[in-house]
Amino acid sequence: MSHVSASFAARASDHAVRRYAERVLGLAIPAGLDDQRALSHVRARRTDCAAIRQHLAGHGGVILQAGMRSGTVVVPGERMRLRVSEGSVVTVLTPEPRTLGRALKAA
Repeated sequence: MSHVSASFAARASDHAVRRYAERVLGLAIPAGLDDQRALSHVRARRTDCAAIRQHLAGHGGVILQAGMRSGTVVVPGERMRLRVSEGSVVTVLTPEPRTLGRALKAA
């Protein structure tokens, strides 16, 4: 969880939970599944979607605590950015694999 008070937690969409599972946790989700079916696939692999949702909501709350409703939150420790729109985390972005590889080699 972030350092933001729980009273400022954003909502986290199914799409954001799916993208976190794919892009941060590295879970393979079959192409062509809608977000709800993708989350069923994630749960079947014993991944706690509710914990992911709470984690994203806490980080997304940085935007709300700053008095805004939309924006981008950078989470360097997890090498991700969260896009918040109207109080909801709507997607998770990570560096492209090629960029990530270069950054790791430089470190």
